[in-house]
Amino acid sequence: MAWWGRIIRSEYGIPLHFGNALLGVLTLDSLEPHEFDFLDAAFINTLGELSARFLHTALYIEKLDQQHLHTQHVLQAVSEQVSEQHQHGEMIGKSEAMEKLKRVIRLAASSELTILIQGESGVGKELVARALHFQSARHGQPLVYVNCAAIASHLIESELFGHVKGAFTSANRDRDGKFLLADGGTLFLDEIGELPLEIQGTLLRAIQNQEIQVVGQDKSRKVNVRVIAATNRKLEDEVKYKRFRADLYHRLVVFPIYVPTLKERQSDITLLAGYFAEKTRRSLGLQQLILSDDTLLQLTRYNWPGNVRELEHVVSRAALYAREETPTGITVIKRRISQELT
Repeated sequence: MAWWGRIIRSEYGIPLHFGNALLGVLTLDSLEPHEFDFLDAAFINTLGELSARFLHTALYIEKLDQQHLHTQHVLQAVSEQVSEQHQHGEMIGKSEAMEKLKRVIRLAASSELTILIQGESGVGKELVARALHFQSARHGQPLVYVNCAAIASHLIESELFGHVKGAFTSANRDRDGKFLLADGGTLFLDEIGELPLEIQGTLLRAIQNQEIQVVGQDKSRKVNVRVIAATNRKLEDEVKYKRFRADLYHRLVVFPIYVPTLKERQSDITLLAGYFAEKTRRSLGLQQLILSDDTLLQLTRYNWPGNVRELEHVVSRAALYAREETPTGITVIKRRISQELT
């Protein structure tokens, strides 16, 4: 063996035991032959014991640091989850289509099956995912959200599975991925149809085996994650045209849930408009915000290509413009609604 171009002529190994565990080996090297032939056994035992204690303490501190970092990441994910839940509110509607959807959610929530939520943009797929999680046995664990369309393709693997320090240029510290943050809970993969083909195989293995490999790390880690995915694309067509893996599609579509469009639940429009009007009234500090009968009739007759999201935005904009006319007190938003829908 060479050391800085010189030959090591003596080497001594001291096993480092702590309890019944072998933590490692302390090696002593020398350029002189027979350097360690006459070492005192008591000295060797003491050196090994002290070194083992120091190493055990260092490893324990490192483990605590990793647990602390993981806890911070989980708390951040839960904080975002609570914020999103507060922001998006609850599922509103008493139509036949909505009652059917709520029954399907209760049924699916009672299982551990992988869910694929399908529906147009703006129908409330995120709310369905949250309802599935909070009605499930995992409701006390994190619900972690991933927007697959919002992550740069070269960062998706790190975002999902995490990375260790030095795994790539900008990896200046260890980072837990979304699968680890969701361990024990639910991982919601929104816009799953936007996921690049090159990462779909890795995701498939993670879902099937409940096992991930952190970027920059050789060993795999077991996780316990329920996956809920959502898309506004027709994944059958994406599979047909080779833009989405057939095996991943069939793994996701174990229990499909379709979220109806607003025009399929027309009787809910009045209820939704009133809910959004009250929500906007509070945020704008108005005493009262009125939707007249003919305004509500106009809302129910509109096609709503943007679904529930468009309805909320129309009511919010109309109320904001109406406040200019009546800064406080009773505000009627009839005229502005008419302008928004023409």
